[in-house]
Amino acid sequence: MVHRKNEGSDVSELLDALARQGLKEAGGGIPEGVPEPKKASLVVFGGNAQPTSTVPRRDPSASDQVDALWHQEAERWGIFDRDREFLLFATYPGTLARGWIRVKDSNGTRLPSRIAAATGYSDFIAVSLDGKSLCAVSYEEYEIWILTHSFQDARPETVEPTPERKSSDTGENRP
Repeated sequence: MVHRKNEGSDVSELLDALARQGLKEAGGGIPEGVPEPKKASLVVFGGNAQPTSTVPRRDPSASDQVDALWHQEAERWGIFDRDREFLLFATYPGTLARGWIRVKDSNGTRLPSRIAAATGYSDFIAVSLDGKSLCAVSYEEYEIWILTHSFQDARPETVEPTPERKSSDTGENRP
C-alpha cells in the first residue's frame, strides 16, 4: 500500500532541500501581475518552445555547461533583483498547487545543479520579480535546453470592455 504525504509536507520538504542548496524562501510574497506558473510552463514545455541554447545530454561536461549558460542568460535577462531574489517554479510534488516560490540565492553559482540536487529533477522555471523575464531549463530527449522569454506586459489588464464590446460578447447584436 502506498501512503501519500500531504501537499504541505511536500512543499516544506522542498523548501528545506532548497535551503540546503543556498536558496532560502524570501519574504515579500509573490508580486501582483506575475504570470501564472501555467502560462510560464506553456512557454517552456509547450509545442512551440524554442531553446536559446542547447547542450547535448551525453556531453560529459553537460552540467557545467548548463550552469554557465543558464547564469549567462539569467544575468542578461535580469532574472535576479539586487538582493538576488527571483521566483522559482520547480518540478516537485505539491508545487503545482503552491505555484511560485519567492527565493533568495545566497550562493550565486551553479543554480541549475543546485536546484536539481534539491528537487531530484533538472527542469525548472525562474522568473524575475517584475514578471517580465523568464529563464528556464528543460531536459529534452537528446539535449538540455536553456529557454528565455519576455512577457511583454506582466501586469494584469485593467481596461474594462466598452458597452459595444459587452453587447457583442453576449451576442445581443446578432441577427
